[in-house]
Amino acid sequence: MSNSDHRDPGAHDVHADVGSAPPVHPMAGRRLVVMSVIAAVVFIALFVVTIIPRRSVDRELRAEATARDSAPVVQITTVKRSESGSEVLLPGTIQALHESAIYARVSGYVKRWRAELGMIVHSGELMAEIDAPELAQMVEQADAQLAQTRASLGLAKADLERWRVLAKDSAVTGQELDQKKAGYDAALANTGAAEANLRRLRQNGQYTRVTAPFTGVVTARNVDIGSLITPAGATSASIVGPGGTGAAAGSMFRIAQTDTVRIYLNVPENYATSIHPGLVANVTVQGIPGRKFTGHVVRTSHALDAASRTLLTEIDIPNRDFALLPGMSAMATLQFPRSAPSLTLPANALLIRSSGVQVAVVERSGGGQNAIIHFRSVKISRDYGATVEIAEGVSDGTTVVLSPNADLADGEKVRIIPPTASVPTGPTAAAPKS
Repeated sequence: MSNSDHRDPGAHDVHADVGSAPPVHPMAGRRLVVMSVIAAVVFIALFVVTIIPRRSVDRELRAEATARDSAPVVQITTVKRSESGSEVLLPGTIQALHESAIYARVSGYVKRWRAELGMIVHSGELMAEIDAPELAQMVEQADAQLAQTRASLGLAKADLERWRVLAKDSAVTGQELDQKKAGYDAALANTGAAEANLRRLRQNGQYTRVTAPFTGVVTARNVDIGSLITPAGATSASIVGPGGTGAAAGSMFRIAQTDTVRIYLNVPENYATSIHPGLVANVTVQGIPGRKFTGHVVRTSHALDAASRTLLTEIDIPNRDFALLPGMSAMATLQFPRSAPSLTLPANALLIRSSGVQVAVVERSGGGQNAIIHFRSVKISRDYGATVEIAEGVSDGTTVVLSPNADLADGEKVRIIPPTASVPTGPTAAAPKS
């Protein structure tokens, strides 16, 4: 048996794979420390280069967001120049060009009437007739008195002629002649008075025919057949027409000329110097929607009312189709031409402070939404309600804050939002003026 046959079966063949692998030598301890240090330095460098700047940028972004959220939110508008002309809208009431109440001049009863309510009558046209029998009797009496005075005048004249002849022969004294002259003068005066009285009564007889003083429409009829009429204005008939019993009580008729109507306007003091005859006025009435009427200023009072500081102005409007009725409420727009258009702003851009009227001017440092505001005092030339005209303090194109909050301070940073966006509510939002 060979030696190989006597190997221990439990022994391992340790040299079976050793010949195919290189020898392994353990790493030196100093080299391992150096490589660890290098790795740590690289890691720290990477941390410094990447993590720290990222955190710095994040802090800046958070600070900017915090500053943006804490800044007041405002809306803005721009100062613009108005159009070449300006206008003012004023209320008024349509009135007839001429309107008159027709009264009786004589007492009597209405014999007949021809002017009905709403009827157009022409100047001189018969409207009613009055039966006045007492007036006829007074005319006859005055005629008889005139005959008496004329007879007395003839007798006085004959006596005076005889006494003048006697005075030439010294048959009568001068005193007696003077008495005859005085008697003749008195008879002559009585005759003149009687003639005037008769003419007066005959003239009054013409007033039994009531005629129209001008061409117009009958707006009230207060008579009927058999109504008792007196010159004092008493009538036994009820009033038929606008206003009831309070419309010119006692008058027989009311006539209004409405082919041309008028409006009286109280123009504010700011526009008084711009009003002149011929100025165009566009008139609208609520009862006729969609239609405009054109009128012109015909006259003014040339003096302001001390109580209201307004100028009374009359506007006449042609009304050929009688569409405009007296008593209608109307709105008249007066247009004023201007050679130098003024600067305008919305009224809610103004802030009233103890120092006067101010606006918050926006100054942007860039194209972003953040800006700085500065307050400037302005002078208002005209107030239109929703808008105002600025005389001085800002220029054309200046950006200002709409509805500035009274808590805003000069030099404060704000955040601008578009005009169409809604302003968030809260303590940081600019609240509108109350």
